[in-house]
Amino acid sequence: MTQLTELERAAIEAILAEKPDHFGPLSEQLQSVTVEKRENTGGGFFTTISVSSLAPAAIVPSPLGLKVYANIDGMEHGLGMLLFFEQGRMSLLEGYSVGGENTSAIEFGTVAFAINDSPATLHGNVR
Repeated sequence: MTQLTELERAAIEAILAEKPDHFGPLSEQLQSVTVEKRENTGGGFFTTISVSSLAPAAIVPSPLGLKVYANIDGMEHGLGMLLFFEQGRMSLLEGYSVGGENTSAIEFGTVAFAINDSPATLHGNVR
């Protein structure tokens, strides 16, 4: 059973803070999270996760995280972070490149990062 990286855990904790009314069940799920698979897509990453069947389900919209971002060392604009649910249980964490930057060379397990509530400023014709 693989554990979450610091980036994954910090992102999930920030996302869960968006739903304080569901903190109990979501916190219990977080305590039992294991990583099933990781993929650096070149445009961010996917982390497939599972939680204990004993952890209570939470009725929340999927995805959560519409206001959670990570400044990533080596990226100008960073990542947006989304947490997906299946049947009320955490199932997938997605980090997507906000500015379309290539992430192939980034080691997300060890990279320096900071969690924010807005992306890095984009310039030019990007809206």
